[in-house]
Amino acid sequence: MKIGTFIKRFAAGSLAVACLASVAACGPGSSNSKSEAPAEEVSTDLGDETYELTLWDGAGLKALDDALIAGFQEKYPNITITATYDPDNVTSQNGPRIISSSDTPDIARITDIGSAVRGNHLTNLEEYADAYGWELPDAQTTIYRVDDEGQIGADGDLYAVPSSLSMTGLFWNKDLGAKIGLTEAPKSMEELEDAMAKAKDAGILPMMLPGKDGGASFIYQALMVNAGGADAVQSWIVQNDGASFDTDAAKTAAETLQSWAEAGCLPSDVNAVDASTALGRFTAGEGLFFPSGNWNVASVSEAMGDAAGFTSYPGTTESDPATAALNAGSAFGIPANAKNKNAAAAFLDYLTTEEARQIVIDNSGYAPAGDGELPTSGDALVTEMLTVYGDLMSDGATTDFINNATAGIQSSTLIPNFQLLLDGSLDAAEFPGIVQSAYEEELGK
Repeated sequence: MKIGTFIKRFAAGSLAVACLASVAACGPGSSNSKSEAPAEEVSTDLGDETYELTLWDGAGLKALDDALIAGFQEKYPNITITATYDPDNVTSQNGPRIISSSDTPDIARITDIGSAVRGNHLTNLEEYADAYGWELPDAQTTIYRVDDEGQIGADGDLYAVPSSLSMTGLFWNKDLGAKIGLTEAPKSMEELEDAMAKAKDAGILPMMLPGKDGGASFIYQALMVNAGGADAVQSWIVQNDGASFDTDAAKTAAETLQSWAEAGCLPSDVNAVDASTALGRFTAGEGLFFPSGNWNVASVSEAMGDAAGFTSYPGTTESDPATAALNAGSAFGIPANAKNKNAAAAFLDYLTTEEARQIVIDNSGYAPAGDGELPTSGDALVTEMLTVYGDLMSDGATTDFINNATAGIQSSTLIPNFQLLLDGSLDAAEFPGIVQSAYEEELGK
């Protein structure tokens, strides 16, 4: 299975790209400053010299990072990487300080690409992309690119390489589906809603949804992309001038989600259900569908076996592209103060290799970065996830996560207002304006 189109070949003289918003928000800013080009002459030949590198990441990626480091060190026995990990909930806060320090790691998770580029704290990776001939699908790199004006998007230069990709999707219970005649995943929102209606009539909860901690955003975002297109949603997430959340598409998505709650398609206690509880209840057999992401593939597969299915969010009609939110498990950059940039770039290059892509599949639920034949897995649900991922890379519609639009939008605005939307306390038509106002206030617009 090969990832298809939308590949940007980093050939000599070409412009590449990048921006990062790993778990935190991406902020483009308005400065014309560019982050640093490599201080040492770019080379892919590291010779026999011994290098001791440091790497910094969030603790949730430790198992995967350790496996990638082990594979890299076997290929480069003259390079040693020592990794340090912070708790995931403080990486956004700690990231800017860590990458700007005088003793910065050689390889670091970048948690706010905009401020990192404005502050000249990152190495521009264009020369390395050219030297190594990296091939990275646009869907994997657009949010890791920054141009001369500080704008995040496909026309900028590359500043980070994803180690892996987190991707939203729709889990479904095949055993419950069989009870209502559903034998394959819905290929349109019409088919999804029809299946939910049949499930409700059969006494089956149509959709498990965690409203307590923001899980409603995944399916909502898919509905919004269907109604208004991926470009408009992505433009808002990366803070393009003039982009707005207060649109007819956002209103339509809010009305649809609220109508599902009113029709009894969601848990009666939806606003008391967090992500962990939703996962446990779904894998125990409650709910035909569960909007979540590939980070839960291993848990769902272990609990449900062959009864579990995974699919992308369908388009409005079968002819419309499937959708997903997509960003890096970790996106690694080379801080400007890094002491061993060429050796650090070799690790970034390793992340694009077939060997590293297989390590990602063997050690996480994430999808692999880079292009080429997709890795294989003996797990049926992982295989379904990889098929979905390959299709999305070929002809799907992907964006970053709406909760990454600003540092505070998720906790301060999306979660509480999704709860009001789901319990009927908020008019769906008011939801988009509330989100946009909070967004503008946080960005000082």
